[in-house]
Amino acid sequence: MSPLIYEFLENTAAGYPDFDAIRWLEKKEIRSIKYRALVDDISLIRRGLLAEDFSDEHIVVIGGSSKDWVETYLGIVTGPNTAIPLDTAMPEDELFELINRSDASGIFLDKLHSDWVSVDPASGNIRLLDVCPAIRKIWMMDGTECGEGVESLSELMEEGRVSDKDRHPSPDDTIMIIYTSGTTGVSKGVMLSQSNLAENVEPLVLKKGVGVTMLNVLPIHHAFCLVMDWLRGFANASTICINDSLMHMVRNMSVFKPVSTLMVPLMIETIYKRVRSMSKDHTNEEIYEKVFGGSLKRIYSGGAHLDPFYVEKFGELGIDIYEGYGMSECSPVISANTEGAFKPGSVGKPLKNVELKFEDGEILVKGTSVMQRYYKMPDETSEALKDGWLHTGDKGYLDEDGFLYINGRIKNLIILSNGENISPEEIENKLALEPLVGEVIIEGKDHGLVAHIYPDKDVVGALGLGDEQVKAGLQKAIDKYNESRPSYYQIVGLNVRKYPFIKSSTKKIKRMEIDKDEPV
Repeated sequence: MSPLIYEFLENTAAGYPDFDAIRWLEKKEIRSIKYRALVDDISLIRRGLLAEDFSDEHIVVIGGSSKDWVETYLGIVTGPNTAIPLDTAMPEDELFELINRSDASGIFLDKLHSDWVSVDPASGNIRLLDVCPAIRKIWMMDGTECGEGVESLSELMEEGRVSDKDRHPSPDDTIMIIYTSGTTGVSKGVMLSQSNLAENVEPLVLKKGVGVTMLNVLPIHHAFCLVMDWLRGFANASTICINDSLMHMVRNMSVFKPVSTLMVPLMIETIYKRVRSMSKDHTNEEIYEKVFGGSLKRIYSGGAHLDPFYVEKFGELGIDIYEGYGMSECSPVISANTEGAFKPGSVGKPLKNVELKFEDGEILVKGTSVMQRYYKMPDETSEALKDGWLHTGDKGYLDEDGFLYINGRIKNLIILSNGENISPEEIENKLALEPLVGEVIIEGKDHGLVAHIYPDKDVVGALGLGDEQVKAGLQKAIDKYNESRPSYYQIVGLNVRKYPFIKSSTKKIKRMEIDKDEPV
């Protein structure tokens, strides 16, 4: 059995007590915390929760990436409670709904949600408690000033300092409920055990990871980020640097000089457009220094398929992109390209604790990282888990060397009137390579395929294009694509958008909302 989370944290703190675990910017100054101090803080939070009679409870964490968020999350999951990390960017009413649906009794908030703990003049109660009455304790992170009925994280840690209560979870205890992004419907609460996460981290530990500097750019509440950045990073004794904003990512590359980072394809595509625009006036060496900080060697990509074109282009800059595949229901990694086993275009080989099979082209997964079930959704659980096999909803295949390839989402398949099945992702990935295309979604209509495109505003501005010129340029790109495609695969309609598509916090376009063309 793989070391459980509290075990590998203690192992890292014992072996590398004076290594920096986390670095972050505070008023333009780099701050840090060592591994021994980090694990000691986690212990205080865990013991503080027990001292305040939180055991076998559901506890929500809402906030941006921060040291306090990480320590809080780990204080929960290394003890006998269940963490529920929620997306801080979600609308308020949706967050309240998930807090209630998750049966949470405690909640940690950052300063951006301090208005939730203000007193409602009408009821005389803390505002959050009026809408989420099951909450019996609120803690504020990030040093936020607390009013009556609210406790600070530091006060909780003081409770832990004077308490002798301590308890760790067993391998089968549910330590996290992570809600899916809901890009195609109602969010489902994925229940993951201590061993689910530990078994997913263990195959990803790198011998060369010790002391490596990583930049965390993805939303911290997401399973891909939690496991690949934080849990794997801590198991590797890496130093994880917090990117305070996507707008500051290039600046923070220069500040922290990371060796590796995680990104979703949309980020990689966006960065490449900047690289391409600089290539006329700068050498590859200059671009590598200005955009990537001069030290970046590896990008781990997941969340959607990445066209091999980007693997090639980043390789020319000396940066390897390792694409993987996973989903929250698998804790989350299913397969990954590695330095020793790598094929551009594939999503790598399955992890050693993963077994795959295919049913009508759909990828089915069995293994120690597969979720326990969906929280309070028995029908959805029985639909997803059949005879121990998780039905992923993705189409794919293994090649002769054991590398996995993804063809697209079954639910996204476009079935034309002639019976042909089209995976829109394949077309979208090709069109996204065109300079004028910013974002694209392919939709099936009665008369054929329609491309919904939001043009790249930087390119439009640089070329001084008007609306008609933009439409003509996009149509030219579509005509170029159509030239080598069979008639049923050709795009027959074009809709040019005024505004970007609505996206989840992990930058996935919400396909159910593509008809909305309005400011986000």
